[in-house]
Amino acid sequence: MKRTFLTIGTLLILCAANAHADDKASLIALDKQWGEAVGKGDKTAAAKIVADNSVSVDEHGMKNKQQQLDDIKAAPAGEKYEAVDYKVTFLNPDTAIMTHSTKGTDAHYSLHVWARKGGTWQVIATSTTPATRE
Repeated sequence: MKRTFLTIGTLLILCAANAHADDKASLIALDKQWGEAVGKGDKTAAAKIVADNSVSVDEHGMKNKQQQLDDIKAAPAGEKYEAVDYKVTFLNPDTAIMTHSTKGTDAHYSLHVWARKGGTWQVIATSTTPATRE
């Protein structure tokens, strides 16, 4: 009986760890889609990833979702958005904090708070800090 409980407990832990790994990969993929949408100037695609009650903070101040979307402009030809160094921490199964940096002419550091509602992940808060160039 003790062995059965131990086996079931181990399986539950492994399933939970696997679910976080799947969610982490999904969030990174979503973040890359968001970056591509912004780079293309695709406000419709970006709007699907950003929650209606989202807030953004950057060197220019605080913005709601509509203000974030209004700021989207297609990147100049040849400019590429490349996010690297992803770290994802789950606060619970439906809330995650993501950090990463980016390379390129608009190099910056990002922090995003993701929330899952109805099975869909969306950004509810985001902050960017320009990377210094030395």
